[in-house]
Amino acid sequence: MKETLKTIGIDVELLNSKSVFDRRETERILGCTNQTLKSFERREWIKPNRFKNKHYYTQNSILNCIDIQVPISVKSTNQNSEWSDIWG
Repeated sequence: MKETLKTIGIDVELLNSKSVFDRRETERILGCTNQTLKSFERREWIKPNRFKNKHYYTQNSILNCIDIQVPISVKSTNQNSEWSDIWG
């Protein structure tokens, strides 16, 4: 999974470094801008936790956001069995 995340542009080292991230770290992990992160919040793909008027994101919420956009775990069926090697 680590290689797949790197392939789609996720900063895996920063993601695995701790469990709670501020807004700038989350933007760097996802490789997006502040406006894009706000768009993810409006779509309810990621939910910030607030403390002293600052936004913080957990590792799980970041991974859920990634999974919503790019479903990494592909179920093996007859239709997509040829693709299972790619998403492995």
